[in-house]
Amino acid sequence: MVWLSNLSDAASALTANQVDVLSTYGTGGPLTQIANGQDFNMFAGYMIIGETPVYGKPETEYKDLSSLKGKKIGITRGGTPDIVLKGILYDEGYSFTYGGTTTIGTENDPDMIEFIEYKKNTDVLQAIAKGEVDFGATATGYQIQARDLGLEVKMWPDELWNNHSCCRMLATNTYVDNNEEALYRLLRSYLRAEEYMQDNMQEVSDLVVENLDLQKETADSFVLSPHMKYDTDPYTKSVEVMWNKMANFGYLQTGEIDLKDHMNSEIYKRALESLIEDYPDSQFFKDKMEQFNSNN
Repeated sequence: MVWLSNLSDAASALTANQVDVLSTYGTGGPLTQIANGQDFNMFAGYMIIGETPVYGKPETEYKDLSSLKGKKIGITRGGTPDIVLKGILYDEGYSFTYGGTTTIGTENDPDMIEFIEYKKNTDVLQAIAKGEVDFGATATGYQIQARDLGLEVKMWPDELWNNHSCCRMLATNTYVDNNEEALYRLLRSYLRAEEYMQDNMQEVSDLVVENLDLQKETADSFVLSPHMKYDTDPYTKSVEVMWNKMANFGYLQTGEIDLKDHMNSEIYKRALESLIEDYPDSQFFKDKMEQFNSNN
């Protein structure tokens, strides 16, 4: 394991062959890297939705998306919370601005939603607490810190955009082409672990505490959350939806790039087929195959 704290460093390490596979760096960031010319490949996933809540002060009213009209929202640019929330608003036809550019609507729209960008998720929480923004969206794992600042969850984006695509497994196309057997074995192990996790999530939380040096309350807050969906499936259809949304609201220029050249679902399928053969009594693996056929 090589610990890398941000996608920029991780992508550089992958390109330089210092690491073989990237872990939990979302979907939007890797798609941006692909749009910028990196020859990366998404061949599986870690989770299909991540816990990316929108926070606010208790007294700040939130009924539905209309409550965001005319408000300021804090985000970290390019992360899953940012892209998913903007994707939801885009689909609903709301006006929003970022970086001084109007992407929908007009500058004099009184309902314009303004996104204020911060470098860190903790900065977003502080901005909400200080009243710099009305709402803020963060990545996974900040519920306890938000609570300690007196904030509360106002909405869960995954309830409005199901299977929005979160953390993908990423490698270079060259590595995928030359190491299919290794990735096949890796995905077999991941799928077997995923099956075991279904009835042992408390043990999973304990392992997170042990390996990531987190407080038990913090680990429980996201590991056991119903808004985290752990899933090794490539979900190529969901990735394609996010790719198109990001292009639509100006986050990337797809040019002549064919996204299909940067996704591989066949290794996962082979791993799953082999597990169905090895464990014919497992309903879990049979269900996973039905899911695979629907989402790829």
